Formats: sequence, structure tokens, C-alpha cells
Amino acid sequence: MEYILYISRFLYRIRWWLLIGTIIITFTVYRLGKHMLGKKFYVEATLYTGVASGYDIEGGSGKVDWVTAQNAMDNLISIIKAESTLQRVSMRLYARSLIKGDPKNDNEYIKASNYNWIYDHLKNSSNGKEILALVDKNSEDKTVANFFRYLKPTQSNYLYGIFYYNLRHYSFNDLKTITVSRKGASDLIEVSYMADDPGIAYNTIEILTKEFVNEYRSIRYGETDNVIKYFKGELDRIGKELRLNEDSLTEYNIEKRIINYYDETKEIAAIDKEFELREQNVLIEYNSAKAMLSELEKHMNSNAKQIINNLHFLDKLNEASSLTGKISEMETISNDKPTSENSLQNYKNRLDKTRKELSELSNKYVEFQYTKEGVSKNNIIEQWLDMTLKFEKAKSDLQIVQDSRRELDKRYSFFAPVGSTIKRKERNISFIEQNYLSVLKSYNEALMRRKNLEMTSAALKVLNAPAYPITTMPTHLKKIVMAACAGTFLFILGFFLILELLDRTLRDSIRTRRLIGLPMLGAYPKNSILEYHGHIKECEKIATKQLSSSILRFCTRRKEGLPYIINFISTEAGEGKSMVIQELKEYWSTIGLQVYTLTWNTDFNISSREYNLAKNITDFYTPNQEDILIIEYPNLREANISPNLLQEACLNILIARADRGWKETDKLLVEKLQQQVAQTPLYVYLTHASRNVVEDYTGMLPPYTVWRKISYRISQLALTESITTIIKKKKRQVEVDNEDDD
Repeated sequence: MEYILYISRFLYRIRWWLLIGTIIITFTVYRLGKHMLGKKFYVEATLYTGVASGYDIEGGSGKVDWVTAQNAMDNLISIIKAESTLQRVSMRLYARSLIKGDPKNDNEYIKASNYNWIYDHLKNSSNGKEILALVDKNSEDKTVANFFRYLKPTQSNYLYGIFYYNLRHYSFNDLKTITVSRKGASDLIEVSYMADDPGIAYNTIEILTKEFVNEYRSIRYGETDNVIKYFKGELDRIGKELRLNEDSLTEYNIEKRIINYYDETKEIAAIDKEFELREQNVLIEYNSAKAMLSELEKHMNSNAKQIINNLHFLDKLNEASSLTGKISEMETISNDKPTSENSLQNYKNRLDKTRKELSELSNKYVEFQYTKEGVSKNNIIEQWLDMTLKFEKAKSDLQIVQDSRRELDKRYSFFAPVGSTIKRKERNISFIEQNYLSVLKSYNEALMRRKNLEMTSAALKVLNAPAYPITTMPTHLKKIVMAACAGTFLFILGFFLILELLDRTLRDSIRTRRLIGLPMLGAYPKNSILEYHGHIKECEKIATKQLSSSILRFCTRRKEGLPYIINFISTEAGEGKSMVIQELKEYWSTIGLQVYTLTWNTDFNISSREYNLAKNITDFYTPNQEDILIIEYPNLREANISPNLLQEACLNILIARADRGWKETDKLLVEKLQQQVAQTPLYVYLTHASRNVVEDYTGMLPPYTVWRKISYRISQLALTESITTIIKKKKRQVEVDNEDDD
């Protein structure tokens, strides 16, 4: 309950700060907001992009890639809010305002006041005449083109400053307030803008939608066309290189007389294998015939050997050998011509005839029919002739096969470098061909991409065109003012709350008890005519009566021969001890009490030996017939008070000003004082207190008006107390006070 009362009094104490501060700040925000916000015209447009649900000719699974779609939408939004896009909007809007504006009448492009302002601003600039000469009243596009040719990124360039300085409606800071957002997860982008000129707001959005589409196409087509141009150039270069390498391979095949290298080499390998087998067979026949001849010649006699040495016989034998060699050669190298077959048959017939002649010649020289070993000599000669013919045939076959092998070796030597060269050329052609196909695929993909961009750009259009605003938008001024009011109130409240928590000023009874740690005896009002409404004297009397009543209840014991002793103490000078003592003495004198006061600076010396070593009050005071003795001691900072003197009193009163801070030194002095007084009562009494603090001990103070009574009842949280009861009580109190005065 006490803290609720404390909080309510805290709020009541800062009421004027809360009310006046909040009113001033709120009114200031209202005036500034009304001036800054003013009348606003709102324009919006909706663009359809077709990014998420549009048709894609590049193929796919038919599922929407939301990450890619979101990225594409972010790119579109970034292009709309890009600095380059807004700069083109600024230049075109400025050109349109200069061309279509009317200095006397508002129109759908710009207000007359705004037109006059930008025209005068341009005309009075250093380059005004040059820029006005760039304006073509008949063509907005030519004017914009002239502006961009004139525009240079320098500080002195007026058109450059229009966008990058703070020229209202045309600067980058104004245009970047354009709001661009995606509608949910759809393909729609909403663009909105607010301005104090309906024509400016409408034309800004109308120009922005067109410039955005153009800028988007320029960016997307530009990069795709560059890629297509690159792939087309690479395709032509690689195609030309491929044709040159193919022609080089053809010329090389013609030069080396190669029809089909792989088939020809396979045929040569087959022939080589056949000749290798043939050579082995011929060698076997050759060696076998040679061995047989040697064996048969061992069994021949001299007569038979004479036959061999006979010239005619030798001629026939050589003729047979020659025919055998030709037959072997013709049989080894096959030929499908009929003439070759006839020649081979003729050679065979001649060979048979020659063999018969050799046989007849050998029969003439046979001397005996059998040899000494029992072998028929006629058979030996026949066998020798057969073996000789076989030997000659094998010899001829061997020679032919070896010659053919040497020819094959030459063909191998020819085809080996030719094959590696052909393979290298074919490998180079294959590499170039793969490169050509890869570039061709990329070229086709780039063409497909461009077609897809054409479809995307075709889908990119204004769904809801901007509409010219005819009514102003409701501003948020009311919300801003309410927020400022609440914020100011909370700020002031928080500031004083922090100040209240940190402040160590005594001020009221709750804070006094918390800071000093002693019980309260009462409070004496400060001399403020405004706070006490001219009734300060009456209030002081009431406070004095309350103090008297509080003190007298402690006057229950005293030493024999001594009066009741009341000690007034303070930690610092100027706390109001003398004033309170004087008022209290005068009041007690009026009610017939004998009061005597001892003051430290007049009645006793605090630097004397008697005072500092006093065992009781009689050491420096001689009692008379007083009822009450009031002793005003020096402040505790300047002099010490003997514990015997403190314990001898009926009551020790610590006087403290309510409007001063309680310091650490005060705290230490009071702690020491508490130890000295022992069991003697020690109380705090506040001086220079405010009205509500005094009323906590005296009750309601005058004047007793109805409003004061209601305020007092509320301040005491007597919310349901009857007003009639309060009036009756107060009347009785007034009557009692009048009787006391009488």
C-alpha cells in the first residue's frame, strides 16, 4: 500500500512534465509531419513476367525450379530499381515536364507551381540556355537523346546534378523510394510510387514500366547476341580448318596411291603369312631333295656319273630345271587370265617331254642292271632325275618366295610411315570434327536461348497500367502523432523513473526511512506561498502542533531535579533546527509550559573542556524551574556529542532538510549516532518539506476547498470515502482548533 501511494505521488509530482512535455513534442511532430507529408498521390502498376509459369522451349521436366524462378524475379526487381534504369526515367521525366508543362495551369503531366520551380531553377543556372536549347518541343525522344549526349559525369554538369543532387521528383534519392515487390509466389511484380504531384507520380510509373522492359531486353539480348556472334565465328573458323584437313588427307592418299589403307594392309599381312608358310614348305622340299640327290649320287657308278656330265644330258637337265622354275613361278603367282593357264600347261607338256628325253639318255649308258648293293641301276637314274627335278623346282620355288618376301618387306616399309601419317591426319580431323560439333551444339543452344528470351520478353508486359490519381492518399500522420505522443510520454516517464531510482534526495518519508534508516517523527512545511496557497502560517502552526504532540508522548521519565530534555541534532548546518525550536518554544509557551533552550553557539562552548568531558547536562547547565529543556547541538560534522548527554535526553531528534541529498558521510555519522544513543529514542524530522509529505503526519492542510478535499482524498487513495464525512470531520477539526486558539 505504501509503495502504491509512493508511485501515485511520483506520477503526480511529474504530472506537468508528462503533460506539457508530451503536448509540446506531439504538437511539434504534428506540425512537422503535416508540412513534410502533405498531400500524397499514389500510383501503382502490375507487370506480368511469366518467369515461373511461362512456356520454356529449352525443354525440361515440366516442374518449376522455384530457386531459379526466385532468382529471376530478384533480377527483374533489381533491374527496375537499378541506378541506370532510374537515371533514364529521371531524364525522360524531366524532358516530358519541360515539354508538356504549363506555367499557368495544372495538367496531367505536372503542376504549374512545380513546373515554374524547375523552369526557373534551370533558367537561373549557369548552363540554363544551353540545356533549354536541347529541348525539342515536338519530340520527347530527341530531347532525351540530346540530354544524354550533353550529360557528363562532372560536378558542373547540370543534368548530371539533376539526378545525383536533390532536385525534387527527379533525383536518385526521390526515385529510389519507388516500391517494387513480388505478389506472393506469382509471376506478378507490383510497382508503386507516391508524390505530391499527381502528374509526376503517374508519369514516373508510366515511364518506368517502359524503360524497364527496354532495359531488360537490352541486357538479355545483348549478352545472348554476343554469345551467338562468338559461336558463329568459331563455327566458321573450325569448319574451314576441318575442310582443309580433309582435303589434305585426300591429297595424301592420292599421292601415295592409297585407296583403303586398312584393307590393303590386311591383305598384305595375309599374303605375308601365306608366303611365310610357303617358304617353310619350300625349304623343307629343298633340303629334302638336296639330301636325296646326295644319297643317290653315292650309289651311282662312274658310267652313271658320265651321264650326268654329258653335255647333251646337261642341256636337257638345265632345260628341265628352267621349265620347272617357270612352272613354279607361275604356280606361286596366281593369275586368272586364260592365256596364263595355257602357257602353264605348255610348260608342263614341255617338261614331261624333256623328262622322257633325259630318261632315254640315261638308259643308253646303263652298264649293269643292278648295283653291288642290289639296287636297280635303272631305278637310281630315274630316282635321281626325279629328285633333280624336285630339287630344281624347290630351289626355284625358294628363290621366288624369297624374292616375294623382299618385295613384301618393301611394301611394309612403304605402308608403315603412310599409316602413321594417315592416322595422325584422321585423328586431327576427328578432334576438329568433335570441336566443330561441340561448338555447333553450343551455337544451337544459344539460338534456342535467344528464342526463349524472345518468348520471355513477349510475356513481359504491363498487366495493370498505371492510372492517373485524382484523390490523395491518407497519410500516416495520425499514427505518427500517436506514436510520438506515446513515445514522449514513456521517455519522460522512464527518464524520471531512472532519476527517481538514482536520486538520494530525502524529499519524503518513504525515501527518508530508506536512506537514513530511522523512524520519522514528522515534517515541517517549506515557506512556499504558491504550494500552500497563502496559508503557510496556518500550515506551520498545524505542523508545530503535530511535532509537539509527537514529542510530549516521550516525556514520561526524567532525572530528579532536571526537566524533560529534548536534543535537536543535525549532520550539517542550515538544516532548520533553530527555526523548529523557536516555533516549538513559542507554541509550548502559549499552552503554559516552561521551556528553556540551550544553543551551542551562545549558551555553551563546544571547544571547552566542560562540554567535551561532560558526564551530564549539569556540567554546563544549572536547572531552574523549567518543564522542558530544548538543547540545540552543533552539527555532527563540526563537533562530537557525548553519549552521556544523548542518553540523558527523553528524545533525540535528527533534523534534516527534505530538499537535500543524503550523502555517504551523513550515513556514517548517523550510524555512529545510533551507537551512541543506545536505548534512547532517535527520530528523524524533515524540514522544508512539500505539502503532501507534511499532510502524511498532520492530515489535510488548508485551504479546505471542495477541490482540495477531493485531491487530498485521491492522494491518500481514499477512493470510496464519502465527501460528506470528510466535510463533517473537517468542520469538527476547525471548531477544535478555534477553541484551542481561544
